[in-house]
Amino acid sequence: MPASHRPHASPPQPPASTQQRLWQELDLLCRLGLGLAPIAPDVCAVLRALVGAEAAAVFWLDEHGLPEGFFHEDSPASSQDLFLNEFERLFVGEGETNVVALARADGPAVGRLLAPDARYFRSNTYNLLIRAGGHHHTLDLRVEAQGRTRAVLLLFRAQGRAFGAADAAMLERASASLQRAFGPGPVAARALDPRPQGGTGHIVLDAIGQRPVLADAAALALLQGARLRGLGVLGPHATLPPDLALRLGVRPGHTCHIPVPHGLLLAQAHELLAPAGSAAQWLITLQLQRPRQIDVVRRVLQLPLSPLQREIAALAGLGYARADAAPLTGVGDAALKKHMRSILEAAGAGDWHELGMHLRG
Repeated sequence: MPASHRPHASPPQPPASTQQRLWQELDLLCRLGLGLAPIAPDVCAVLRALVGAEAAAVFWLDEHGLPEGFFHEDSPASSQDLFLNEFERLFVGEGETNVVALARADGPAVGRLLAPDARYFRSNTYNLLIRAGGHHHTLDLRVEAQGRTRAVLLLFRAQGRAFGAADAAMLERASASLQRAFGPGPVAARALDPRPQGGTGHIVLDAIGQRPVLADAAALALLQGARLRGLGVLGPHATLPPDLALRLGVRPGHTCHIPVPHGLLLAQAHELLAPAGSAAQWLITLQLQRPRQIDVVRRVLQLPLSPLQREIAALAGLGYARADAAPLTGVGDAALKKHMRSILEAAGAGDWHELGMHLRG
């Protein structure tokens, strides 16, 4: 077993002050309304620390309840390849307690895998996905919002360190925050431009059938990092599917933003100028963009402030006016002035506007 996937001792639960900060971090990130995909790495790290697990994963679902993509902190590349590209063949059927089963609303929202039966330990789900990552025990949570299941979260521990009722209660407490990730984000924050992350990838399509004929290394890396099911870009024999444009939801002349781990995958398609007599082609450009809202939350949490002061500072970073702070936080004008002095001093800013600029970077 690779060293990076060997079981290791779960960290103890953090002290109360650290737990308070982690709960606020989770809530601030989810209240951005970006969905769980862009904030998946942050959410996994927070929940792993709160419950005391060795690793975490989050799966977001499409409107049919099928896994659309996922983020796993330490899953081997081979396991990711199997899940993304062989899900229906290997992980669907009798005895497979897969993500689809955990997403069904016909059972408890948390802890279906606390005491699995013997069939589970003989399943592909356990042996090719869970055990392959060096894990044994799993704690699951179904996240429902807007009338359907939107995501499934999993926490993992090695054999001998089973999860219990207290762990399940701790994870279930996160449901309220996680549901907010699928609601409308702050109105002011919508004007914040995303920040490009890394280079741009290019894919050439045959314009008639829109089948991929060429993809550069940057495009393949971006699609691999997107962790979207069915793209076929993982493993030693990676090949792009013929219906790639349809799977990405990109159409010629249009732009789309696809939620993926660490941000949004910007996909644009336009026609290439072809020499006379040559077949027409289309070009898809891909670029990972990180919403500035996530960076605002990160910077706010680094400031030596009280929880209420972080809430106030976050409003400045997300583009709200100072006049919005009192009604949105329930703080009176006199108390707000006092808090603002501490916030500005901690951030090294002179006023509300400068504070916002500092937090947006």
